[in-house]
Order: sequence, then C-alpha cells, then structure tokens
Amino acid sequence: MAIPTNLPRGLAALVLAGASAAAIATPLSLPGSLPNMAGLGIGSTTEFAGGKDRMVGVVPGLRYVTPGGRLLEWYGPYAQFNFGGLTGFQWGPAVGLRLGRNDVDDPVVARLHEIDTTVEAGGFIGYEYVNAGPVPWRLRGGVNVMTNAGIVYGGARVNATGSLWVPLHPRLYAGAGLGATWVSGSFNRTYFGVTQADAAASGLPAYSPGGGLEQFTGWLALIWQLDKHWYGGAMVYGQRLAGAAADSPIVTQRGTRNQITYGVGIAYAWR
Repeated sequence: MAIPTNLPRGLAALVLAGASAAAIATPLSLPGSLPNMAGLGIGSTTEFAGGKDRMVGVVPGLRYVTPGGRLLEWYGPYAQFNFGGLTGFQWGPAVGLRLGRNDVDDPVVARLHEIDTTVEAGGFIGYEYVNAGPVPWRLRGGVNVMTNAGIVYGGARVNATGSLWVPLHPRLYAGAGLGATWVSGSFNRTYFGVTQADAAASGLPAYSPGGGLEQFTGWLALIWQLDKHWYGGAMVYGQRLAGAAADSPIVTQRGTRNQITYGVGIAYAWR
C-alpha cells in the first residue's frame, strides 16, 4: 500500500511517512527479505497542502508480521492492520492522525482559520502480486477510505494507489508508484476554503469549494541493503493538486499546485 497523501500541515508528516514507508517497509515486501523492520525517515516538504514554504520532519516506520501471519504497518501518522494474506487479497482497518494548520510561515495564510489536529479512521482493501521468476518484481494496488466523522471535516477521503518494485541488484531495489485522491466538499472547505472572516482578515477572496478529485501523486524510490540487518533508502514524492483544491486562492495566490517532497530513511530488520 502506498501512503495516502492530501494534507494540511499534516502534509509534511504524512508525506514524509511516505518516504519512510519506501525507505523502511517496502524491502519486506520483496522476495527474500526479512519479515520485520523498524526505522526512521527524515525529509523536506511543504508546510501545508498547496503551500510553498518548506519544513523538515522526522517520522517512525514499522512493518511487523504477527505470529499468526497478520501484517501491521505503521508509517508516521498512519497505521493499518491487514487481515488478509501477505500476498494476494489484503484488507483491514486503518487509522491516521491528520495534523492541523497553524503557525505557518506565510503571513497571509497565517491569518486564515486554524485547523485542529484530528484522528481519522477507516479501512483499506488491496491486492499484492509477486512474480517469482528470474526477475522477482512485486506489484501492489489498493484503495482506502478514511473519515473524520465531522470532528474537523465531514464526509470521507478516498485514496487509490499502485506501486511496483523490481530488483536492480541483489542488494538494490527500485520502486515507483502512482495515486489519486477524491475528497468530500467538507474536506475541501476545511483545508482549501476561505471563509468570509478569512477574506476580511487576509485579503484573499472568499472561496467555498465542493468535493471531487483533489490530487494526483507519483513517486520514485531506491532501497539498498547495507548489511544483514540494516537497510537505507531515498525517495522523491510529487503531488499535483487538482479540481477545486487547485483552484483555491490559498494555492493560486499564495502557493503552488505542484508539491515536491524528498527524504531518506534507515531501518533495522529482524526475524
């Protein structure tokens, strides 16, 4: 599964978790790799979705196969538990921490309404295929649905992702992924909207977006095995805001619809 991404200041933490996921968790999904891994990722991304100012963050990552063969994955603010197989169909619950928007560097955006940090919950379903031939590549795709149940935003967020990993060398793996996200109107109004009070305080025009396609994502990553237990990785992650989110004056006047994140990670693997 690729990490879901469409975030305010949580953009930083969650997308960095994507770098962590690639640098920490994915080797375990490749043939011949170890079953459990934990580590840290560090990287740079924008302060909030649609912004230009950047920040640096550090996030943890964990991939653990239980004695009963169930898979727990935890990347920064996102975690899921797989009741399906380690390959084939996968499904289960998911939970996420969506960080708020406050204390941003942009002096105009800083005058907009603050957004509280909140917890999301939902579930995922996906499929993972391993080609066990001379070049053992792995293909994974899935969809997850998350909601905040109206605590900060209403409605739901639906994220579809796909990823491919192939070995370039017995100790070096390359990965690529694509994704797209649909969000409710309430989500867009919370994170990309400008209320009348916001407009009066900031000078931006009032904006009340509806829901729909919010973003496209894509990433490239490399994982290398340093020794028996240690792995390192690097990732570049791109987002392109779409639809009503891209048309927000927060994006068009103060930021950019193209968001780039990059990071590195290190992890310890054990049986």
